[in-house]
Amino acid sequence: MYIQRVILENLKGFKTLDFSFQRPDGRLAGWTVLTGDNGSGKTALLKAIALTLVGPDLGRVLQPALRGWIREGAERAEIAVQIKVDDYDKFTTGRRYTQPFWAELELQKNGGPEVSMKPGSKRRGKKKRGPLNGPWAENTGGWFAAGYGPFRRLYGASPEAQRLMSGPSRIARFATMFKEDATLLECEIWLKDLSHKRLERRERETRVLDQVFAILNDDFLRNGLRVERVDSDGLWLKDAAGTVLSLADMSEGYRAALALMIDILRHIEKVYGDESLIEQKGDAIVVPHPGVVLIDEIDAHLHPAWQREIGFWLKRRFPKIQFIVTTHSALVCQAADENGIFHLPPPGSDESPFQLDDEDYWNIVRAKTDDIYISPAFGLLQTRSPDAVAARQNYARLNAKKKTIGLTPEENKQLNLFERYVEPDEEP
Repeated sequence: MYIQRVILENLKGFKTLDFSFQRPDGRLAGWTVLTGDNGSGKTALLKAIALTLVGPDLGRVLQPALRGWIREGAERAEIAVQIKVDDYDKFTTGRRYTQPFWAELELQKNGGPEVSMKPGSKRRGKKKRGPLNGPWAENTGGWFAAGYGPFRRLYGASPEAQRLMSGPSRIARFATMFKEDATLLECEIWLKDLSHKRLERRERETRVLDQVFAILNDDFLRNGLRVERVDSDGLWLKDAAGTVLSLADMSEGYRAALALMIDILRHIEKVYGDESLIEQKGDAIVVPHPGVVLIDEIDAHLHPAWQREIGFWLKRRFPKIQFIVTTHSALVCQAADENGIFHLPPPGSDESPFQLDDEDYWNIVRAKTDDIYISPAFGLLQTRSPDAVAARQNYARLNAKKKTIGLTPEENKQLNLFERYVEPDEEP
């Protein structure tokens, strides 16, 4: 399953949005990045996509209240996602859909604060092909999709959130996106279960655990850190100096990144259980299965070096997964594929959401971070600090005055102070 196109109408802050995620060569897998200021709607867009992938019934479990989801002044809102079928995806009818189809949801005000959500049919067409016999149906094969919010914690879930994580798979895959207090503890429980079954000499679980370790230790962790083992106490890692540490003792960045990776592998294994989790492709280990993974604030807790590398690493190891991520990091954008960077304008703006054109895209993927932040992807006017900007302006003013009528002793002192913000041989 892949997402080919997304349309929103009157949803939250969006009057209209129409994004096509297709690459110039027709591919959909890869790295797609959504940028925008706080409050621009990046999280709302990911949640809207997630709701259309699970359908209205499970969507109500994830998002029980929809108050505020319809744009002010409108009576209804629409979410439409065009889905492209992969060979792994199965339909309850047994028939094969060779063309993309639409999954649609309609949100409607009911005369009070409550908002209803039901399937839409605006784009279904005469053949009435839709998601009811595919991604929205129970016990169908394929249709892998998962979504992760910015709070990818391992510990501290509320009982309600933990029930979602341990409940039906299609709900659990999106729980952290909708519940801030949901955790990814289930991924460590899964590893413990695999380890217990390996001790019982269960062939399948032994193979899966070995495959999980193989990909986690394929340059995912930085600074020489490797997964050492898993036992009844949890996951253990070994650093370059040979020190063994529990996952609970690692930094939040390592915990969040590992939990995300293991949880993705857990759900892929559940969906494609009859297939091998990984395969060797030349010198690389890859996960050969298709699907969609939504990640909000992928850069959260990650060192800049990891922000720069994670998109490239995930694309190489998951070549058939369509990653759609939000970020405030220029480094994350550098891994984007062609036609793969989209910008959401700040709240209250008259500007429409847009895809960066070819020229801006190439200026980003080959640029330094300063140039990326002043590109249309982020729209900053300056990358220097406010103090540095003000000091350089004052330096230019005083320096110009010095060359004409001269400076007072006090102004000379100020000029010397401001000069520290100007690089040698540079005119601000």
